Amino acid sequence: MNSPVSVSELTRDLKNTIERNFSFVFVKGEISNFKNHSSGHFYFSLKDSKSQISAVMWNSRAKDLNFMPEDGMSVLIKGRITLYETRGSYQIDAFEILPSGVGELQIAFEKLKKKLYDEGLFDERYKKPIPLYPEKVTLITSETGAAFHDFIKVTENRYPLVRILLIPAIMQGANSAESICSAIKKANSVAYKSEIIVITRGGGSIEDLWTFNEEKVARAIFNSKIPVVSAVGHEVDFTISDFTADKRAPTPSAAAEMIFPDAYDLKLRLNVSENSLKRHIHYRINKLKNELSSIERNYYFKRPADLINEFRMNLDALDRDIKSVTAGKFRNIKTNIETNRKLLNSLNPENVLKRGFAIIRRDERIVTQSSQLKIKDEIQIRFSDGESDAIVK
Repeated sequence: MNSPVSVSELTRDLKNTIERNFSFVFVKGEISNFKNHSSGHFYFSLKDSKSQISAVMWNSRAKDLNFMPEDGMSVLIKGRITLYETRGSYQIDAFEILPSGVGELQIAFEKLKKKLYDEGLFDERYKKPIPLYPEKVTLITSETGAAFHDFIKVTENRYPLVRILLIPAIMQGANSAESICSAIKKANSVAYKSEIIVITRGGGSIEDLWTFNEEKVARAIFNSKIPVVSAVGHEVDFTISDFTADKRAPTPSAAAEMIFPDAYDLKLRLNVSENSLKRHIHYRINKLKNELSSIERNYYFKRPADLINEFRMNLDALDRDIKSVTAGKFRNIKTNIETNRKLLNSLNPENVLKRGFAIIRRDERIVTQSSQLKIKDEIQIRFSDGESDAIVK
């Protein structure tokens, strides 16, 4: 390099070199100078006993954190190194921040647990029932993990009729939360027609299982339209996802035992039901045979003519009753008709005119009061035998 370069060119070369070689870093340190900017971005320094480095987490990622970073907190950060050309300074662009110590993790766990509890995400009234005899179950796990094989083994022994659909997902580390949320959304799609979703993985440290304490995973489980069974870790491991799931199983094998009935037990129960049904059918058949024998010995079947004559007499009596009731009804109807006819005749305007009354009209309107007429008004008078015109004087 014989000719000098500008500061901008040098800075740009440094930026390209640094960002290319440090596209991913995993750093442990203590937070200091933490600032939660009004824009939602987090600005802070990450330090140890000898050094410190600036760091930033943009609001698009910061809003998904389930705890609020504080000065003095020991954390693990996944991100990349970027160089800010204007000042020529480099910093960590944080993708993910996790509390480093078990104590810090436990604090974050309890904070999120209380938050979701207060929102009602753990309430029993939101828990969806698990179908008794499912035909299609979707499994969200790592296809290479022991949890997958344990679940399948127990399922094949207990309930081989069911169809298991696997949606592979990242179960810990970077992008695991997004992977699991995406799998839950996929399992809820119409294409899968899932009846139950099982999210499972084997045991591990609190850091290994931390994905299932992420708020976004807990909410994805809660918002699932299909019942979700959480089978994460061992019997002693509890995660936030366990509380928002519809059922919690201590292990992958226990999840299969919880969901599926035992085919052997079902067969025994079917045999018992079959024998009980046979006994009931035999009892009913014998009872009907005895009833038929009793009917055959009955007097009415030995003397059918008497029974027929009795029916004939009953029919004759019924015929007389029907005729009597019908005649009475017709008389009443006839009387009512005659009464109504006389009433209508009495109200007929023609009959009123015949009794000496008349109807006066002016301008095609009936006159009912003298105040309606004025001198020289032309009127029409209707009598029973015709009409005449007249003028008021």
